Amino acid sequence: MRWIYWVGFGLVLWSTACRKKDQPKPNQPPTVRFFVDSIGLDGPDRLPSRFALRWSGEDPDGYVVGYELRLNGGPWSFTTAQESTFVVPFEPGVSYKDVAFELRAVDNLGARTEPPARLRVPLRNSPPTCQIDPNSIPPDTTLPAITLALRLEDPDGSETLDSIYVRIGGGPWIALSPRHTLLTFVPQDPTTNSPTLLYSGTSLTPLLTLPTPLQLEDTNRIYVRAKDQGGLFSEPDSTRPIYVRRKTSSWLILDNWNNTDAQATLAADWQAAWGGFDLWDLRSAAQRPPLRIPTWLHIWRLYPRVYWLGDPTAISELEAAETLIERYLQGGGRLFINFPLPSSVEPNSPIFRWSPADSLPSSPQNGLLPPNGTVEASISGFPDLNNAQAFFLNSINPPYAKSTAQVLYTLPGLLQGNGQPWPAGVSQAAALAFPTATANRFTQVFFILPLHQLGGNRVAFFTALQTALTP
Repeated sequence: MRWIYWVGFGLVLWSTACRKKDQPKPNQPPTVRFFVDSIGLDGPDRLPSRFALRWSGEDPDGYVVGYELRLNGGPWSFTTAQESTFVVPFEPGVSYKDVAFELRAVDNLGARTEPPARLRVPLRNSPPTCQIDPNSIPPDTTLPAITLALRLEDPDGSETLDSIYVRIGGGPWIALSPRHTLLTFVPQDPTTNSPTLLYSGTSLTPLLTLPTPLQLEDTNRIYVRAKDQGGLFSEPDSTRPIYVRRKTSSWLILDNWNNTDAQATLAADWQAAWGGFDLWDLRSAAQRPPLRIPTWLHIWRLYPRVYWLGDPTAISELEAAETLIERYLQGGGRLFINFPLPSSVEPNSPIFRWSPADSLPSSPQNGLLPPNGTVEASISGFPDLNNAQAFFLNSINPPYAKSTAQVLYTLPGLLQGNGQPWPAGVSQAAALAFPTATANRFTQVFFILPLHQLGGNRVAFFTALQTALTP
């Protein structure tokens, strides 16, 4: 019987041991730590308000599924990341502050680190910078429109920028949203000193009106600066003195000829036909705003008629102006283009998209107009012209007209390069135009012969052109 006793006692011990072994252990919370225990900076030697933190966590009996952080006792925020960049806003007038970050890990069973890891972060607010882009500096002399491209930076992050401020001369500072980094200043009345319209980006609707005028026929400086959310300002930046010309005529002439021959020959004719004109010398770097859109467009929009003359070396510039030309015409402007079309112009050139010219003949090319050769008007009101030179005008490539265009001048005496007559059926057009609904009125005229080398009644031609391009 004694052996039965000891067997029973052993079974009791085994059963008790098995029950203890099968009992689950309680879940252990995860541990967590920031990659730095402390940030020993104080006074002005602190972190900027944009800074990065890293952390890690471990779980002794499972795995970490994520982390929860909070700032200064605020709500917890969950993340699976182990690093992040933070931007702490500064209240106006505050330059230094300490913020407390708390961090806890969350394991696969939902347990959280207790107590959380804690890190004091000493921060400072840094002033922003605001500079005029050196790649888009306005010219020394300009017709009445000035564009500034701004470079804004803040060591604490672009999110902390509050405002841009602009000022004309000694006028008041005017605050703008920091998103307006491309600004164009245009006089409300370009013929006299008047309030200044301020445009943003490529918009043609004014953002606001500045009370300070641009001084016409005088020099101007425009100042810019930025402010952050903490109230710190950048150092002001400014343009150099810019001489702003007054608008004096309804005609704007852009001279892209490779020398002064065209304007020297035609200036008296322009004056006699129109009573005045504003000349923009594109050979002069001091008069060349770098941005066609928006600067050139704002200048063009001040004039109901734009006359652009150039030689074949400037064809690439004409091609690059496609958007400028289209937007000007869409706004109701009238355009006269006086450019030869060299045979090297590609069939897919932008010129054939926006102009009344559809294409150039593939053969023959580079025709000749003999001395006294006629340039014949195709509609009433325009005078016949002729080659006034003692030599042949060469490299003439008459374009075909688009179906919506009208031939304005032809070259009945045009010759091939070998002296033979120009073939029948091949275009002899010297000028093409897009007509309006009104007879003998046009939105655009494209003339391929250099007018300063033509004879005949040029004053009558320019007088007729002004009427034909009346908006």
